[in-house]
Amino acid sequence: MIDLSNQWITQQIQRSTQGNNLWCCDENALHQIADTHLWPRKPLFISNRYDIAEHARKLGFDSHFNDFDLSQIADNSVDHFFYRISKEKAIVHHLINEALRILKPQGILYLSGQKNEGIKTYIEKAGLLLGSEKKIQKDGPNYSSQLHKNQRPFSLSTTVLDDNNYVELRACINFNKQFIYSKPGQFGWDKIDQGSKFLIDEINNIFTNKTSNIEHCLDLGCGYGFLSIASQHLPIINRVLTDNNAAALISAKQNCTQFGLAAEILASDAGVTINRKFDLILCNPPFHQGFNIDGDLTDKFLFSAKKLLAPQGVAYFVVNQFIPLEKKAQPHFQVVKVIAQNKSFKVIELRIH
Repeated sequence: MIDLSNQWITQQIQRSTQGNNLWCCDENALHQIADTHLWPRKPLFISNRYDIAEHARKLGFDSHFNDFDLSQIADNSVDHFFYRISKEKAIVHHLINEALRILKPQGILYLSGQKNEGIKTYIEKAGLLLGSEKKIQKDGPNYSSQLHKNQRPFSLSTTVLDDNNYVELRACINFNKQFIYSKPGQFGWDKIDQGSKFLIDEINNIFTNKTSNIEHCLDLGCGYGFLSIASQHLPIINRVLTDNNAAALISAKQNCTQFGLAAEILASDAGVTINRKFDLILCNPPFHQGFNIDGDLTDKFLFSAKKLLAPQGVAYFVVNQFIPLEKKAQPHFQVVKVIAQNKSFKVIELRIH
């Protein structure tokens, strides 16, 4: 399915062959980055998604994977800034604020998105911030605008959009008399996901009285690291936490340090770049991709779990009741068993043998 908002952005990039250009891209661009070998010039590329940053690198971009950290880009240095808006409001505000800082006088911010995503409001806010006349173009569900930064100099006293202190980690969840650190930009960043809690409760029932150690455990799609933190007391020797999202990896690293949990933190898309085996895999897989529900995500996590699971290992997934994970898992695992469920979630045990 073609995202018209991404399509408009790439069209503008291809036309902007001069100057110092920047393209910020998130999960909404998955499978949407066009074949760029004929592009006359590629902008600097920054994504908070590891898979997208790697894909862009393979296409020849100067590509960087980070949490939309533009701090190394000098003030008043960018001619064109391209951005298809994100689902997270704090990210959108953060990047519009950064556009004010890094764009040259009369530099252009290219914004696009769809009506039900709040794009018209973002264009209005960006126009006021940049001192630009807002001209909204409409193409079906897509709305877009080219906003020029006016001649006034940027200063710290300039009133910027509220981005919820996007770049800062904050202590926001009290767990076992300690704080879990997190930040906007990741799913359920300021709460304990009830599916993950349900999984942990079941894991505790299974493993609390286990007499032998679990050698290698993988937290697949770790988010801010709740599954690893909450299973800290279990007899696990080596832990790996992995996620595709830059904000999640920053949070997970901080929380492992905060809770004194020795672990390796790896950037990977559903673990596809990891080449080792694990005795235990814990996973609460996502089912949203940007603004959309993506059923293929579950398949991706199941395929990785099959590849990464040791011969006698076990994987535990928790999913919403409406996701047919049992059916999806049948081709990959010999044992597929629902071991716990409530009105909202189900925990499924997976074994290769």
